[in-house]
Amino acid sequence: MRRLLVHVVIGLAWTGLALLARVQEHSPYASLWFPPAGLAFAVGVILGWRGLPGILIAVAAGTAGALFNGDPRPWAERLVTGLAYGAAHGFSYLAGARVLIRFGVERPSPRAVSAFLLVGPATALLATVAGLGALVVTGALTAAEARTALLPFWLGDAVAVIALTPLLAVGLGALLDRLRVDAPERLYVHARVTPVGSGARGFAFKLGLCLLPLAGSALVVAGSPVQALAGSHLVFFGIVPLTWIAHTEGAVRTYAAIAALSTAIAGTGAALGPGLHEQSYQFAMMILAGSACFGLAVPVLYSENQQLRLRLTHDSLTGAHTRAHFFEVGERELERARRFGTPLAVAAFDIDHFKAINDAHGHAFGDAVLVAVSARCRQELRSSDALGRLGGEEFAVVLPMTTEDAAVETVQRLAEVLRREPVVHAGEQRQVTASFGVAVVDLERETVPAALARADRALYEAKRAGRDRVHRAEPLPPQG
Repeated sequence: MRRLLVHVVIGLAWTGLALLARVQEHSPYASLWFPPAGLAFAVGVILGWRGLPGILIAVAAGTAGALFNGDPRPWAERLVTGLAYGAAHGFSYLAGARVLIRFGVERPSPRAVSAFLLVGPATALLATVAGLGALVVTGALTAAEARTALLPFWLGDAVAVIALTPLLAVGLGALLDRLRVDAPERLYVHARVTPVGSGARGFAFKLGLCLLPLAGSALVVAGSPVQALAGSHLVFFGIVPLTWIAHTEGAVRTYAAIAALSTAIAGTGAALGPGLHEQSYQFAMMILAGSACFGLAVPVLYSENQQLRLRLTHDSLTGAHTRAHFFEVGERELERARRFGTPLAVAAFDIDHFKAINDAHGHAFGDAVLVAVSARCRQELRSSDALGRLGGEEFAVVLPMTTEDAAVETVQRLAEVLRREPVVHAGEQRQVTASFGVAVVDLERETVPAALARADRALYEAKRAGRDRVHRAEPLPPQG
């Protein structure tokens, strides 16, 4: 029942978009774009061949009902034409969508966007040729009329595919989510590009900037037929605020901006009537949409680089610094301490009886202990302090501007936080403690790893003394 409802909604949406194209005609049977083509391509990307029934029914009904061309032939002949055109339209776009999926659309990468901008218009050309062929074979058009219609049909379909497919795919995804119908992972591509957060007003302001060049273009075209071609080019300046939106507003708002701007351009073209501006507006719609989609690849790359850096600098399980990055932080703090003459302390600690915890409760519980220990310690430490996981259950802390007494006090607080509450995981719980060693770095003679080695020796003295305690490291011997 839910899948049937999906097909009904697709059919109604296709018919509504076809009416929009008809309303925006700038001359009989000619519009700057054909929005149903974008819907058909989006259905193919998300649902594949499962989406064909809704498209086929809508196209056949619309064509048979003379929705587009006022076909005067008997109803039965129009129905045959509708079924033939619907099959040509639906199969073409769904086949093209399957080709696009082979390129990978799991994220808006430059490769995926390039594939979309190549496969989309190519699919529109296939649908145009097949659709016009169906109309000729069934007697709705003559061969001469089909040849004349080929270019405008193709451009109208191609513009709609590029400008509307992303937003319509998101809308289809929202429908599938609401109806709890299984959808492929690629449906959630847009979630990988989240907005910076300028708010609704900020987005509206940027969208308004996108529309300003169109308004200026319309004034020039309407006021001076001699300068119509030059005036139509003003609309291309919308690329600047549209790219701004792509870099800051996230994927969904970018798709909405592309669709809104394209609708405004098509409507303006219809209001201005036929003229030299038509193809300029069509190419502007494609270039603006394509540029915005490429623009989305930039925040994706930023995000992936940030995630890669995070994996290099922070332990994926506990969130503590990795061993290499921890020592990098330590060296930076040592340089700062030497420059300003401030104390620098380090601490090493080890979870007590960690092997016994793993043996008794399993490694999943052991991982939960590591996560809990790291989280509790980071909550107690200052933002200037650095917690690192050196390996297994071994951790270390760099404490800038901290004397030995202050470091011992801090570490005792960490020990108390760990023992205060048991770690609970999967219905099991265990009291967790740790043994600590503390050392102050000799700024003139010592590196952070050397000081940490002294703290590590103090840590093992704490273990030998009974565990769950804090020991100070032996100071460096005086210089000879």
